[in-house]
Amino acid sequence: MLTRSLTTTIIITAIQLSPTTAAAQTSTNPEGEYYYTEYQQKWYGWQNLAIDIPTLTAFNIAQAKHSHATALVFMGVFAVGAPVIHVAHRRPIPAFVSGFTHILLPLGGYALERAVFKTIMPNVSLDTRNAIAITAGSVAATAIDVFVLSFEQTEHLVEVAGSGSVPQSGFQFGLTGKSAWVGWQF
Repeated sequence: MLTRSLTTTIIITAIQLSPTTAAAQTSTNPEGEYYYTEYQQKWYGWQNLAIDIPTLTAFNIAQAKHSHATALVFMGVFAVGAPVIHVAHRRPIPAFVSGFTHILLPLGGYALERAVFKTIMPNVSLDTRNAIAITAGSVAATAIDVFVLSFEQTEHLVEVAGSGSVPQSGFQFGLTGKSAWVGWQF
């Protein structure tokens, strides 16, 4: 009997502390219908890739053709493109972080070229070493942007099925696709 009581207590505590359950607490609206809030994450990193891949490709082509002004323009588009996408999704903090990484990581790659690549690849031209180093930093910035920053969370109110027939008092429970709730209403 003690084991059963302890197991029940642990299960109820785990359900109460789980983030999924906390995200699915039920409430009533003014009409008395029961609903819960469901949180969903949406990935929009493909939009960042649609900007970053062409601009990095164009940068490398311009750098290979010794067109430094054109390469600089494409790096400017690279630095501004992804933050604009975050702003369009109304996410200013990821936009700031994205802009920060899209500027500093390519510059870090350029600094790395001066310190490391010059000694590792002495027979490779300066333009090629610059392109390799800056592209390495840019790919790191794109990876951070796409895999970490490009998720937005949305909330949806979902009505509990059959909520009109839920009694006004008594023991209640419910199961959804991602959570469960148990309660007593007075």
